[in-house]
Amino acid sequence: MKLISSIVFSLIVSTSAMAEPTLMPGNIAVHIAQVHYEHPTRLLHPYLDVWHMKGPLAQKAATATLNKHFANAQWCDQAKSAAVVVFLEPHMFYNPQLNVYHGEFIAKVFTQTGGIGHVEPAMLKIKKQAQQIGPLTIKPDFYMDKAYVKAMEKVIKELKASPAFTSALNVRMAKNVETICPALDELPISKLYY
Repeated sequence: MKLISSIVFSLIVSTSAMAEPTLMPGNIAVHIAQVHYEHPTRLLHPYLDVWHMKGPLAQKAATATLNKHFANAQWCDQAKSAAVVVFLEPHMFYNPQLNVYHGEFIAKVFTQTGGIGHVEPAMLKIKKQAQQIGPLTIKPDFYMDKAYVKAMEKVIKELKASPAFTSALNVRMAKNVETICPALDELPISKLYY
């Protein structure tokens, strides 16, 4: 009886260990430009006037998703010894005919900067979009959050597949993160045409 119970216990422990995903090592600093926290955007609808602030919703979705995949992903103001900076640019579009939210992240990965106010080109740029069906009249933040999470999952999948990104995670950045993040706020926002 003890033998059977020990075998069952070991099987339960081994399957629960396999179910937990292994987190990728490396220090990641994440940044969203300040403009996404200051200026709301209007979702397209002929009769409703719905505005939302992209920054807080995108930050919530990105934080939850990154922490599921990486051991140490923090926002720029908390990350001190990061290997890479992932600069996220969130966008949201609503299709009123189909009741579909289109959440999008444009992610740029930076490893270090040049002089003051100068940012070297991104070593990697990823643009991913995801859709979420939902009405605009009932809790639009709920559906926008789901769309952002789906888009962020796609970004992370591509980051993990990039050999340049995974090798950069093991090298500490030449300059401090504090010099990179303020310079990223000065970069122009991508022009999108829906």
